[in-house]
Formats: sequence, structure tokens, C-alpha cells
Amino acid sequence: MSHVYYTELWLVTRSDLEKLLELERKLQQDTPQKYKAALNSALTMYLKYRNIVRRLIMCYDQMVHTQKRELIKQILDCAIGRMLEYKKEIVKMDLRDYQWPDDILNRMKFTPDDIELLASVSGRERLEERRKFIQELVESVYKVPPMKERSLSQLHIESMTEPGEEETLKTRGSRRRMRAVPSKVEVIRESPEEKAAREAKLAAEKAMHRAISLIQSHERARKGRCTGADVKRIYDYNKKVAFGEIVPRKIDRSKYVKSAIIIQCAWRQYAARKATKKRIARLEEALDMTIPSWQCHKTIAKNEENFQRRRALMPVFEAHTKKTISDERTRLLRIRGPGLMEDITDEICEWFVIWYDTLGQYDVFPAANLGGSVLIATGQTTTPQEYLMEILEKKKKGKAKRRRIEQIMPAVKAEPVKKAPGWKMPQTNALSCLEEANDDFIRNWSLRDESDNPEQEEYLDLITEKLCYELQLEMRVIVDELMKAELELLNKALLKDRERDKKERAKPGKDKADIKKNSDKVQIQKKKKDILEDVPVEDLFNELLQAKIIRNYHIVFLRDWLGDLSYQNYEARREFRNYKERLGEIKQLVLEYCVLPLMSKETHRIAPLVRSVCIYGLSEAGKTLLANAICSEVGALLFDVSAPVLIDKYMGKENQQRLIDMISKVARVYAPSIIFLDAGEKPWLKEVPPAEQHLRPKRFAKYFVKLVKGIKPGDQILFLSLSEEPQKATAAFIKVHDKFIRVPTTDYNTLYMYYKNLLMKYHGVDRNIDVSCLAKMSIGIPLDFIRQAVDKVLSLRRRITFKFNPLKPIEIMNEILTYRHPTEMVEALDVFEKRTPLARALQAKKKIHD
Repeated sequence: MSHVYYTELWLVTRSDLEKLLELERKLQQDTPQKYKAALNSALTMYLKYRNIVRRLIMCYDQMVHTQKRELIKQILDCAIGRMLEYKKEIVKMDLRDYQWPDDILNRMKFTPDDIELLASVSGRERLEERRKFIQELVESVYKVPPMKERSLSQLHIESMTEPGEEETLKTRGSRRRMRAVPSKVEVIRESPEEKAAREAKLAAEKAMHRAISLIQSHERARKGRCTGADVKRIYDYNKKVAFGEIVPRKIDRSKYVKSAIIIQCAWRQYAARKATKKRIARLEEALDMTIPSWQCHKTIAKNEENFQRRRALMPVFEAHTKKTISDERTRLLRIRGPGLMEDITDEICEWFVIWYDTLGQYDVFPAANLGGSVLIATGQTTTPQEYLMEILEKKKKGKAKRRRIEQIMPAVKAEPVKKAPGWKMPQTNALSCLEEANDDFIRNWSLRDESDNPEQEEYLDLITEKLCYELQLEMRVIVDELMKAELELLNKALLKDRERDKKERAKPGKDKADIKKNSDKVQIQKKKKDILEDVPVEDLFNELLQAKIIRNYHIVFLRDWLGDLSYQNYEARREFRNYKERLGEIKQLVLEYCVLPLMSKETHRIAPLVRSVCIYGLSEAGKTLLANAICSEVGALLFDVSAPVLIDKYMGKENQQRLIDMISKVARVYAPSIIFLDAGEKPWLKEVPPAEQHLRPKRFAKYFVKLVKGIKPGDQILFLSLSEEPQKATAAFIKVHDKFIRVPTTDYNTLYMYYKNLLMKYHGVDRNIDVSCLAKMSIGIPLDFIRQAVDKVLSLRRRITFKFNPLKPIEIMNEILTYRHPTEMVEALDVFEKRTPLARALQAKKKIHD
């Protein structure tokens, strides 16, 4: 699609966002709402934000204009943060992680596809760059294996000769060595891995040639035997006819004709039925009523090609914008730099003069972390008149202060504070950030005519305005340091003038920032010195890599997760029937709690903080796939702290604490990072089984708790654990995790889709095979087991017979029924689910209503 389409999509999305912000302001002014109205209001806002985030991701993925993409990225981070804040409030009110607001979706005319979120696709470039960076770090740790120098002629001889012929070639080569003409031989380097790969490839090629020759010889022999048998049978028949042993029967021509007509009728009926079946199959395939075994992917490939082409343009536009910014920065620094420093110096000197002329002393210079001389330029510092008024007010109110306190305190104790009933969405940083980004768009983009810029070139006025602001801040930092030094000299001179007084007057107040720095230094000196303070992060990374704590993971994405949504849970919940989440909802929950907060530092700082997540479920339910998908979506650095990995490593309290400090430091430097704990219940087991006592899984339990508590907003760190038997852990296991995500068993909808995907790729399978019965009887069986069973049934020998022996569902059923359902484990997981904080709060709420 063209630049115009995505520009229009961005403008429409931005307009919808502005309407949503107006609704936010209205909700901030309204009175708090009661439970039902508040929940519906929060769900409505949450779904609107999800739809806007979906469209913003699409714009960010496809738009090539660098300046627009920066603004879209800023709005996207804030919108994700606000959406997750609404999610947190909804969970707090509803006491459930899953919601099925079908009535609100119908009212808003949304489908599930309109609010489905996926991670940003254009972020894959950064993920690939990050993977390359981590791979380079990993490769720098290990030394390059030694390589042998060998000539191309030697490699050619080794590849063409058998092991038995090697000695013969050596002897022949020694005889001809004297006669050989020396020539320049190209020398290559070959590592042991490359040699092994080359030898394996040659062995595979030889084995393939031998297999083909064997098959050809057997097939030719079989055809020869068949031909010989036919020739012998004809010869024997003719010989018996010649000797009179067989007398051929003479049949009337009418019987020949009648037989031919019967055969023709039967054949034409068969051909007509077959043609009708093919025509119906083609019609159903055209109407998407059936799944063909082969599909044309030209349209998909063309869309992917267009997308890749747009992605290839992004670095070009970005590089051009950076060059323009660099050139403009150089020009501004040369033209406006000296003048800016003089203007800032004059402002500060004038501020000095005003204070000295009015009070005969100088005010405290604003701290750098509060803005420095920017506060002076914007008039946010205290004037001399305000300073005098504050002193007079303090003297007047000093005497009456105690009396007022004595009168107010009894009234405060007698009247308890009344909280406003109901719920109201609080004002947060995410909303303020959204409003700032919206104001930025209105100020800089709303009046621009995009039709004048079909080539999507950068706007120089925006670059100049931004660089002027940045240049002024840089100049102010330099001038502030100089003027602070001058202020100290002025204060010293002022004190010398007042030395004649008997009572030494107090020195004007010091810079608050300097006082804070001095106090921090004293506290740091009192504290114990950090052991890893002087150790480079690269050395810590290398140590963790050598200990196999930092490891790779399989690259999969959440789009590879197969699962359908629940389409009847809204009615079931309204009618107070039993309902359960499905595999399709898991993907969205993992995205909101694990992936989206880690996508960027700004989002992690704004969004509600989720330090730790536990994904639990039955064996082979897909927990490991979800963990790999989380790491792949954000390009995380994985720290594996499972008990088998840490066995016999970092023994002793000091070494254990050192390991946790190393992980914490490296994870923050190379964020986003995920601290992974497989079998997460092991460190908090009530009783360690005798077979696992050698692992000593409880060693790091208390250190994990400190590690999780140390995660702060903006760190981009997640503590992720997987568990199959969480019911065996103590209450500390529940306390250390913020969120629990249970992977449910397979459901009918998911199984129906899965069977269709498995079976329809085989051409000989009937398109109308009864998949519904297979899905119905496979409820609760893991998808991996079903895949293995189907592969076992549809062997090569069985697929050859599809033409005259069609596949029947009973064949797959017999293999599926060998699965043993872990009923006890499911019941144990149900019991543990009731122990989670949300389930306990929901049970308490039901008891209150009952």
C-alpha cells in the first residue's frame, strides 16, 4: 500500500485517540461510579485502547517517515501503558484475569480481530540486531578452534577416494613427487566442524547413489519377471491351441457389443460421479468451504514482498534524517552557539543584580536535577519580594500555630475521613504523556499539508526547533557551572565585607543538590563496598556464559501458538453456568503481562509493574513454547537459574550472593532480560524428594525473593517460572509471583482447527472427513501427543493406499485412545488455582454477597 494510505490511517487513529482523551477528561471530572457501571466503563475504555494500539502498531510497522515514526512510537508506548493500567483496574474490580465483554463488543461494532494485539513487526529489525550483538558477545568468549591448512587438491583427493585407496594414492604421489612441476596451490583453512560436515555430506551423497542404484536394479528385475511371465503365459496358450488341447469358444458379435455397452455405461456413470465430485470440491474450495491440500501463496508472497520493501526503505530514510540532523546541528552550533551563551550569562547576571540590590545577598542557585538556570529564565524561582513575604508570614503565624493545631486535632480525631464511594480511574503518567504527545501533534503536524510531500522527506523546521532546544540545554549546562563558580566568589567577597560585624552572619544556603550529593557520599561510605563495582560487565557476562546460566533459546513467536477463543463464556457467565478459559485467551494474557511491558524502556516505566510471572499447567501443555515466545518477541537475554543448571556451582553464601548480584547487574545492562526458572516450585518445596536432594533446589530461594523485589520500573527485567506441580510448594512460592497464568487443557474449537491443519495437507485425505468426532473425543489431550499419533497412523505405506482405501476416523481414534488422562494432576491444579490471590479474593467476595 502507498504512503498516503498509512498517512490517512495514522490521521484517523490520531483523531480517535483525541476523542478518547476527551472522554478520559470527562471521566476524570465525573463522580465515582458504582461496581457494575464502573466495570462496563473500564472495559469500554480498555477495548478502545486495544483497537487504537492495534492500529498504531500497523502504522509504526508500515510508515517510513522517520519523524512521524518517532511521534507514533511515543504515542504507542503511552497508549500501551494506559491500556495496561485499565487492565489492572479491571482485574482489581472483577477479580479475574479473563473477561468476555461480548455485549460491549457488539455495541462498539468490534470483532475479536479488531482488538487482537500482536507485537510490533518492525521491531524485528532491532531484535535481529540485538541477537547479532549477543551472538558476537557469545562468540568472543569462546576461542576459535585451531584450523589446518590444506590445499584444494588434497581436499579433492580425500573427497574422491575411499579409505582403502588412500595409501595407494600416497605411494603413487611419492613416486611422482620428483617429476611433479611445482605450482602455486591455493591454500584454504578448514575447521574440524567444516571437515566433519563435508565428510557427512559426501557420505550421504554416496549412500543416496547406492540406494538409487539398488532400487533401480530391483525395479528392473521385477519388470523383467512380469514381462517374462506374460510372454510365457501367451506362449503356453498358443501352444495348447496349436496342439488342440484348448478349443477357443466362439461368441456372437451381439454379445461383444452388449458387453461393451454395459462397460461403457458403468464407466460413464463413474466418470460423471467423479467429475461432479471434482466440480463440487472446486466450488467449495472457491467459497472457502473446504481446505485444499495445496494453496497458491502468490498474494501472500506479494504482500510480504511489499512489506519487506517498505521495511528496506526505513533505514534509508533514517540515515538521511540523521545526516540532515548532523548538518543542521553543526550549522546551529556555529551560528547560534556563542550568542546563546552570552544571552544565558546575561540572564543569570541580571538575576544576581536584582537579588543584591533588593536584599544585599544572593539566592541559592537552582539545582541541576531540578532544571538549573531554566527555572531562572522561566521565572519559577523565588523573587526577593516573595522571600520577604514568606519571612513575615512565618513570624506572624509562628505564635498562633500551636493554638490552631490544638483546635484542629480533636476535630480530626472525632471525624473519620470519608472516602468517596465507587470507582474512578486515576490520573497517571501514561495519560499525561498521551496528552503531551497529542499536543505535540496539534502544534507541529495538524496544519501541515501532506500532499506537498509525496516523497516523505523530513521537515527541516521541526529538526531546527528541536535542535535549538537541545542546544540551549547544552549551553545552559556549561554556563551554569561557570555561574555557580562565580556565585561562590561573590558570596566569599560578601562575607569578607561583613567580617567587621561581631556576630558572624550565616552563609547563604548551599545548593540543595550539593548537600544531597554530600549526604549520599557519606551514606555510600558507610555502606559496604560493592564487590562487583570495579568488575567490567563483559567479564561478568563471560563468567555467566561459561557457567551456562546465559543460554540460547528456540526462536518462536506468539503467532505460532495455536488456540481458539471462547465464544460462549459470556452467556455462560451471565446464566451462572460453569465456564473456563481456552487456549486462545492465553496468548493475549501472556502478551499483556510479559511481552508488551518489556518492549521498550518507556513502556516498562509507565505501565503497571509486573516483576514475576508463573506459567503452570500439565506436562506437554506448551509452557516451554510460551517461554521461548516471550524471549523471542522482545529479544531478551535469558538467564537460566534452574536447579539442574546451578548444581555444584557457586557454593557458599558469598558465592550465591555474588551470583545474584552478577545476574542483576548484567540483566540491567543488557535489558530486556528474562530470569528463567524451570520447575519453579522446586526452590519452595515442602519436602524435597530423595531423588532430587543432590540438586539442592532450595539454595537460592531467599535470593530469588530479593532479586524479584529489586526489579524497578524501567529495568525491563522479568522473573519467569514454569511449573507442573505448583501445589507442592509453600505459600512463599505464591508470594514471590505477581501473576499466575494457567495453561488450560485442549478444547473442542482448538482441536477442530488442529485436526484440520494436520489432515488437510495430505492430498489423499477426504476433504469431508469427520473431524468433529475426533475433536470431541480428544478434549483434554495435548496437541503434541495428537501430532505424534497422526504421524504414526499416516505412515508412508498407509498414504500410498489412500486411493483405494480412504482414511477413516476410527484409525486415528484407536491411536488417540491410548492416552492416559492425568485426572489427579488436573484436580491438584484446580486446588492450587483456588490458592492464588485472585481466586481467594473472589471467594471472599462471594461469601460477602451470599
